[in-house]
Amino acid sequence: MSRYRLNWYELEESDSGDWLVKFPLGDVYSELVDHAFPNLTHIGWRPSTKSVNYTYIKGATSQEIEELGKYLQLLKHILVLRLNKNLENYFKDELDQCFALDFNLEDSETYTDVGQLEYEAKYNRDQQCANKLAKRLAGVCASHPNLNEVDCIAAVPGNPGKEFHLPDLLVEKMGEYLSRDTGLDLRKSRSTPQLKNLPLEEKIETLKDVFVLDDDVEGESILLVDDLYQSGTTMWTLARFLKENGADKVYGLVCVKSWRDTDNI
Repeated sequence: MSRYRLNWYELEESDSGDWLVKFPLGDVYSELVDHAFPNLTHIGWRPSTKSVNYTYIKGATSQEIEELGKYLQLLKHILVLRLNKNLENYFKDELDQCFALDFNLEDSETYTDVGQLEYEAKYNRDQQCANKLAKRLAGVCASHPNLNEVDCIAAVPGNPGKEFHLPDLLVEKMGEYLSRDTGLDLRKSRSTPQLKNLPLEEKIETLKDVFVLDDDVEGESILLVDDLYQSGTTMWTLARFLKENGADKVYGLVCVKSWRDTDNI
């Protein structure tokens, strides 16, 4: 499995003053918590029941516990996207973390609220829907300890000369909501066919050497924004390219995750 949502968590103060933290999918969420709060001191993550991990946090301030609670609450409302088994032979750790607002569909015939916004913004160029998406994306950034501190927020680039590319608009509007500069001199050197219709190996070959970067990203952390994450091939390929050019951390944030993890194989 490569997409996760935190269904529940416990954050309770013990009689000793330490704080118990417990949640399911411990291998996924313990790593996220440690990355978001590297200065928290705890006894180490320990198994409780199957896939459930817990720890006790020691010496934390009330502000640190409040921030941890807000972060865990955020993780209940967004998806965590990890490398799926179809890409394991091609990628490893190029993308540090990736998140989605929601799935695009509730079932085969019904869009989620976010999925409907993404559809209208992308295919009907609905400005109001695009603004709502950007506001939600910006809200995740502002609430996430790692994403809030990135050096750069950039769109996954579209084909050269493309008249309308939703990620560009989303990043521009996110900058307005977050009151910060956005964008990166990042582009494709050539047009690529609609990648979702290509077999996986052909898609990876198509993306080979397609990205061009004219900014210095040495040692920087970058947040890549896209509208749809299917297998993640584009996001992972671009993350690899940015790290080859010196980026320290690369995160991803997308509007929707498709139900399928695979491209055509």
